[in-house]
Amino acid sequence: MISIFFSISVSGLETPIADGSFYHKPLPTWVETKTPLSSDQALQQTFTPQAYPSAISFSDKTFWHKLSFPINVDEDPHVLYLKISNYMIDNLNFYLFHGEERVQEWVYGDTQEWNTDKLYDGIWIPIQFDQNRPTHLLIRRQSNGPILFPISFYNESNIEAGKKQQHTFWVIAFTSLTILLLYNIVIYLLTRVSAFIYYVSFNIGLIVSLGMILGFGRWFLPNEFLFQWLALHLLTLHTVLIWAVYRFSLLFLNLKKHHPIFWVHRFKVDASLFGFVIISYFLTESTMAPIFLFLQIMISVLCAYWAFYTKSTHTLATKLYVFSWGVMLIGALIGSGIYWNLIPYNGYTEYSFLLSSIIQLLGFSFAFSARVRQSDMDRHLHSLIDSVSGLPNRQFFLSQLDSVFKKARKDNRIISLVLIRLADHHTLSQAVGPASADNAAGQAFLEINKALMTLDDIVKFHWVERSIVKLIRIGSSNCLFLTYSKDIDALLTKLMPTLEKSIWFGDLEFKHSINMGIAQYPLDADNVEKLFQNAQLATEANQHSQNDWTAYDRKLKSDHKNQLNILSLLNRDLKHKKLSFHVQPQVSLIDKSIVGAEVLLRWHNHELGHVSPALFIPLAEKTGLILKITQFIIQEVFLWISENPSLVQHRHVSINISAKDLLLADFSQKIIAMKKHYNIPASNVILEVTETSIFEDNETFRINLSLLRQHGFNFSIDDFGTGYSSMHNVIALEPVEIKIDRMFVQDIDQSKINYILSNCIIDLCERTRSQSTAEGIETVEEMQTLQALSCQVGQGYLFHKPMPPENYLALLNHEDCLSSLSP
Repeated sequence: MISIFFSISVSGLETPIADGSFYHKPLPTWVETKTPLSSDQALQQTFTPQAYPSAISFSDKTFWHKLSFPINVDEDPHVLYLKISNYMIDNLNFYLFHGEERVQEWVYGDTQEWNTDKLYDGIWIPIQFDQNRPTHLLIRRQSNGPILFPISFYNESNIEAGKKQQHTFWVIAFTSLTILLLYNIVIYLLTRVSAFIYYVSFNIGLIVSLGMILGFGRWFLPNEFLFQWLALHLLTLHTVLIWAVYRFSLLFLNLKKHHPIFWVHRFKVDASLFGFVIISYFLTESTMAPIFLFLQIMISVLCAYWAFYTKSTHTLATKLYVFSWGVMLIGALIGSGIYWNLIPYNGYTEYSFLLSSIIQLLGFSFAFSARVRQSDMDRHLHSLIDSVSGLPNRQFFLSQLDSVFKKARKDNRIISLVLIRLADHHTLSQAVGPASADNAAGQAFLEINKALMTLDDIVKFHWVERSIVKLIRIGSSNCLFLTYSKDIDALLTKLMPTLEKSIWFGDLEFKHSINMGIAQYPLDADNVEKLFQNAQLATEANQHSQNDWTAYDRKLKSDHKNQLNILSLLNRDLKHKKLSFHVQPQVSLIDKSIVGAEVLLRWHNHELGHVSPALFIPLAEKTGLILKITQFIIQEVFLWISENPSLVQHRHVSINISAKDLLLADFSQKIIAMKKHYNIPASNVILEVTETSIFEDNETFRINLSLLRQHGFNFSIDDFGTGYSSMHNVIALEPVEIKIDRMFVQDIDQSKINYILSNCIIDLCERTRSQSTAEGIETVEEMQTLQALSCQVGQGYLFHKPMPPENYLALLNHEDCLSSLSP
């Protein structure tokens, strides 16, 4: 580039004639009529300097110019060199006359066979003066395109310097463009990004175009036919270049994301541009030029609009694109101005298009390199983005929060981490599918983030495309935010209306159940991981609380460690089959006979001693360990029944299962397999499902119920009236037994409400032909009241306490003996 500037400065602009300066005065001109003339005939015509200027735009006429020189009075022959700087004229002939005698002829038109065998070095016409006769140079030019004719004169003393300067310029231009092309090809081969193939194509076409315009095209296009074909269809090539720029811009500026409307209709523009390409092949250049100018303006405006609109992303790649495209437009405008004879052809404008082309190629190369780096950063950023909501994810949380806490330490401020959990996300996933549930959660989190943006004292995070977010999604059902607020209650109260919003799935309205936990830095933890862990503990505790949110305290951590210890010991004892069961008889309230028994799980650990089912069963439910426990206890009970068939003669055995068991795909197959293995009469086995569990009516649930019923198993609803959707459970399970929870049985003889509710449940049992069983009967008065309400079966300490299996067998034998002795 420095050499090119140096070449321009050598040419000079104010030097006298014959020093290489461009000649701008009108040339003596004669316009040829329809009948072509020979050069001898043209010499005799009258040439008028004012007839036509030296720079002519489009014309279908043939122009002759006559340059006359005086007789050379010097003894030595004097030679003046004429240089032509425009290489796009179809027919260009030079005739040298000494007086009336034609002494030499040159043919240099784009569509003509050149009559020189010399090594190509441009168009240099040597005008050798005669000592005895005047010298004339006739120039004939005719073209379908513009016939601009910038010329300059050189003395013999500076001709070699002029030629060397031109060669240097061509070498620098061609080498610079080729090196940039090779560099871009290497980038494309390394990245294989589709946008860059269009840019490489544009580079190749641009080199060809500049070679044709600036004169070095014959260097790399030695084939005369190809050179002449391109000379005739240069605007067709330029139209293809416009299409390549359009396609490159589509992909480089990521219009699929930033301008989707243009992306959707991109093929329509493709079709239009290729239509212009085909039309340009058949039209003359003078006819096609206005159409091409319109295309050039439209695509330039469109790409500029895309670039500035996308510039809102403020990426280095887009800024370089804007710069490069701006430089290209300036060079193209100057070139078009020269083409349309609006800007003079001089030492500045001669190289403007080349300079702008090199600069824009460099700029686009840097822009693409920046885009590659940006793509690497985007891939890294993608790992930090939740794909559904577009919010930061857990990885972002772990990588960024240290700096936030460091700032808080420096400012001596307390930060509260608020963890929000959608407690029923799994239920929603079962009902509408995982994808719909994730989308619903994502929309809920976006609404929360939107609400947080209006609140003060919330920690802001700089996000993609210079946006701001305040919420981080750390899981499918969890999100969190940080706040400096000293009044957390007031802040969360403002947030509650957003958290309580409903979502719709068609005609189905759903409202997320929210659990929130709060932990503070540095009061509750001194690092990110511990703080998050403590917030999780608070959220877990909030699930069992009536409050909208729960703050962390050290007791929660102690309880959590205790729960983990219990689960660890439970899992270990379960593997070693150290769990056992007791049974509690159920008696008929009519004749007090034993009609069955409920199996009750027992766990005695050598470290913890006796552990209440009320403690370890909920923990097992929450962690999924309940599935293994259920299979263990069923297998143990079936083995017991197989060894003691009299257990189920005219009686039943009730086994508690979890609602989660019925959501396990192969649960029914395992129970049926055990039933066949131990040869158990399934009709005498009742599977009790606790009504406080949430029933999730899905395909797996229905299949398990259907298969178990087909093989004779019956179902019972335990703790009826204390759960979520009792009537739904009655319909789903079709129970043979409904058990009245002890909370309704307790003080039924004194509590009016307990009496009414128990009466309603017993009435429901009668209407659905289900056995009514009252749990937790402890007094005679409670029993008598239930008898009055026609309750069928009772269970409780009034009759029998839970007992080991062998004691229950002895009890049955004793009852059977008494029954056989009775008359």
